[in-house]
Amino acid sequence: MLKLKAYAKINLSLKILGKRPDGYHEIASLMQSVSLFDLVTLELIPSGIILETNDHTLPIDQGNLAYRAAQLFITSQRLNQGVRIFLEKNIPVAAGLAGGSADAAAVLWGLNQLQTEDQRLKIEDLRELGEKIGSDVPFCLVGGTCWVRGRGEIVERVENKAEKDKHYILVVPELKVSTKWAYEAWDEKRFKGKEEENDLEPVVSEKYPVVKEIKMKLLALGCEKAKMSGSGPAVFGVCPNPSAAQRILEEVKKDFSHVFLLDAQEAGIELVKY
Repeated sequence: MLKLKAYAKINLSLKILGKRPDGYHEIASLMQSVSLFDLVTLELIPSGIILETNDHTLPIDQGNLAYRAAQLFITSQRLNQGVRIFLEKNIPVAAGLAGGSADAAAVLWGLNQLQTEDQRLKIEDLRELGEKIGSDVPFCLVGGTCWVRGRGEIVERVENKAEKDKHYILVVPELKVSTKWAYEAWDEKRFKGKEEENDLEPVVSEKYPVVKEIKMKLLALGCEKAKMSGSGPAVFGVCPNPSAAQRILEEVKKDFSHVFLLDAQEAGIELVKY
């Protein structure tokens, strides 16, 4: 049995370079793993895939990326075993934090670890499998601070010492944003922001003004920067120091229920128990 932490991500920047012939969008994004995580427990069983979770709003079949990751690994490696998966969800769903992709990455990584050493895939091979599941899965397999390009399959780890000591306030409003919708809305407007901004933020905040409201509040309370992560609606602020982070956290919690004080992580997956 394996228990893993699957870390969320934030987009420190997200530039959309255009739409590709295959229908996906070409992006250039600086992504960062943060200390909000789901717990993923894997146990080998004789056959089949059993997915259980504490979040009863989630599908427990092929509609769940974790299930699809298990299915893909088992079939591609021609395993004669199955797996029981338990997801303890903490990362908000449809918030721009790659919660589903993080779970899928943890399933791929964990199943690989449960194989004998001579049967294990290299990280590059796992990333190729991850591409088939979701655009954020390759990053979640690597984690830390990375430049992510293509549609998400090109992941380049970068040393970012400045980011390691950062503290973030993450605020998730009570709504869900479809990634598909966000990119389609961008297609209509083709908004291009500054280099360090998120190109999806203007179209999402136009439909959901609470995104801009949170951003302005974080800046007014003393965050150095604030921006939406991914396709939203999660918004994060970068805090100047730990004491400021704690103060801002307490203030924001007066108005919003889902508020987290986070720091940067150097990996996308962490082994908790073998």
